Amino acid sequence: MKTVRIRIDGPGGMPMPEKVLKTAYASALDFEPDERRMRIASDGTVELEVNTEPYIIHVKMTIPLYGQLWVIADNLGEGYKGDFVDFVSEATRTYIAHAKRFSEGIELSVKTKGHLEAAAEFEHLANRGMDTPDNRLYALSHAIYAAEGALFERSAAKAYRNPRNNLKLGCNFMRFTSPSSKYAKFFANAFDFATLPFYPGRTVPKKDIYTYGYIDNALSYLLEKGITPKGHPLFFGHKEVNPEWMFSLSYPELRREAAKIACHHVSQYKDTVKVWDAMNEAHDWANCFELNQAQLVDLTRATTDALREANDQATSIVNICLPFAEYVAGRYNCYGALPERLRSPLSYFKAILEAGVDFDVIGIQLYFPGRDMVQVNLMLDAFKALGKPVHITEMGVNGGFRQKGNAGSSWSQLDMSEGTWHGGWNEHTQADWMEMFYTIAAARDEIEALTWWDFIEPSFSGNGAFLYEDENPREMYFRLLALKDRIIKK
Repeated sequence: MKTVRIRIDGPGGMPMPEKVLKTAYASALDFEPDERRMRIASDGTVELEVNTEPYIIHVKMTIPLYGQLWVIADNLGEGYKGDFVDFVSEATRTYIAHAKRFSEGIELSVKTKGHLEAAAEFEHLANRGMDTPDNRLYALSHAIYAAEGALFERSAAKAYRNPRNNLKLGCNFMRFTSPSSKYAKFFANAFDFATLPFYPGRTVPKKDIYTYGYIDNALSYLLEKGITPKGHPLFFGHKEVNPEWMFSLSYPELRREAAKIACHHVSQYKDTVKVWDAMNEAHDWANCFELNQAQLVDLTRATTDALREANDQATSIVNICLPFAEYVAGRYNCYGALPERLRSPLSYFKAILEAGVDFDVIGIQLYFPGRDMVQVNLMLDAFKALGKPVHITEMGVNGGFRQKGNAGSSWSQLDMSEGTWHGGWNEHTQADWMEMFYTIAAARDEIEALTWWDFIEPSFSGNGAFLYEDENPREMYFRLLALKDRIIKK
């Protein structure tokens, strides 16, 4: 362990506000966080205890002309080993380097090339002592835009040149009412993959009593339209989705009942539902039964084994949220007492792989407009290294407000990761985010499915759905239809 001093200058050369300084943390190159231990010196310098070398520094801050988001400094991808980081300058170097790397072999658009040249010019002015703190922030803003733009344009060149025939586009299908609804029509026009709700609170409200009314009705429509259904989830340790009778069980009883429910669901739909989220968020996050880490791994094995027993041809997904694991740095979770060391999604996957848990696909949720696309792409590299296909199982970003009553939910999973992107959220930036991310994902061969979480408001991510409550589409819906023509083979 070493103490690293981090200078984080704001406008006018003053240290950033204390609430910004307190966000700083270090991670390994694969984004595995250190637990945040720091003090703020009298001159505004952050003194951070760092356990990892080489390390990356993360700070959540406001960037002019861009928004509020997590920013990284990674020493041109090599990480740091020293004991001082001038954060804004180093972050600018980081993003300029990524922009140049992504731009190799392609011709940048006028917009992206302009951002890259602006970043270099503002950096030059800052280094010459001309309004140095402010120009450094403007250099960083342009550098992030340039790096994102170069990544997007590189990805688009690959994705458009090689449209995919093995990339599923989906959404959850949890508010179907009738085949004649606009909801149903719009869904079938856009998607070939649909997530159905198998939460035990709905499907097993009483022990050994199964109810599948909504699922059977919705499934009939999906099969008629040739849309692949997915069952979600076989187990999810969130209090609101589990029946009361499960909370009185001991761990051995809970394990047995979870496996029995999983086996029943998969057996019941063996001929029609062949893709399943076998476990959801079991990495010290959604843990309403307050299990220890060994039990969470064991319970993952129980549900994945039950799935195999019921249908050895079905696809088994283990699903996680918060892939950057900010909660590990901040040392908090959704439920219960904290273990000595919180387990990140990446370390959870490593643990279940080491334990020999049998599953097919890594599922990742992306509810974080608070990270730029360069970081998203780097994070995906870390999960790709685990050697399994990837599904983006849930995602959503804010489309702004057009009418009252559709603000969606707000709880810590979103609070930890939300931010603003490209000047602020509205229907245009929401559609831009979707297009950029889907294009980047289409260019990554390991990603085999993209599932937006809500199709209609109210949405979990807050104004994040494709349709308003009156079933009228947002701009994002039409952007997706146009994008499909470029990235999906007909």
